Amino acid sequence: MIKAISLEKSYGNNKIIKNVGLNVDRGEFVSIMGKSGSGKSTLLALLSGSLAPDSGEVYLDGESIIGISDKKLAKLRRTKLGFVYQSLNLIPTLNARDNILLPLYLNREGREKSEERLIQTVKFLEIESLLKKFPAELSGGQRQRVAIARGLIHSPQIIMLDEPTGSLDSKTTTSVMELLCKINAEKGVTILQVTHSEDAAAYSDRIIRMSDGEVLS
Repeated sequence: MIKAISLEKSYGNNKIIKNVGLNVDRGEFVSIMGKSGSGKSTLLALLSGSLAPDSGEVYLDGESIIGISDKKLAKLRRTKLGFVYQSLNLIPTLNARDNILLPLYLNREGREKSEERLIQTVKFLEIESLLKKFPAELSGGQRQRVAIARGLIHSPQIIMLDEPTGSLDSKTTTSVMELLCKINAEKGVTILQVTHSEDAAAYSDRIIRMSDGEVLS
């Protein structure tokens, strides 16, 4: 599902990613772990196509994303990938409903199909009561669930998460990770998360550890 070969990335004279290769199989739940500055978030950006490597290859579902047109890459990211960022990137002037629907608006999905997907997604995540609330009115865990709903609503094959529990307390972290396990198990979505939390990583099938831009295991 995700394959990287000999990835390299530098900023000036500072090499951030050093000859990284990895494979993530369809339906796996994989965590990338490492200390701050280890290169794990940069690696996630390379794997998602939001950052271009200096050299190497990235394949998503058997298709190379290196050197393809911006239009084709944007379509692939809108249809096959779902994202949940550490900052969540919820739009404060939109309520939860419109934040969740944003990927479908960008994909110009029809209203009827969008509503159907919305109902299915919020019911699955048990957040029906949050739809009219704005981000400022939600708790940290509720905002995280809304962000996950936005990443899930277009039925992606892969969800990538950057420190999804970084700002959450232990109880909320458990709730969010159990939710991700449910998405992985019941919907068969491949999940790749970057985290520094051993507790969060413990929910995954496999852990890839990084240090100084290199994969250790």
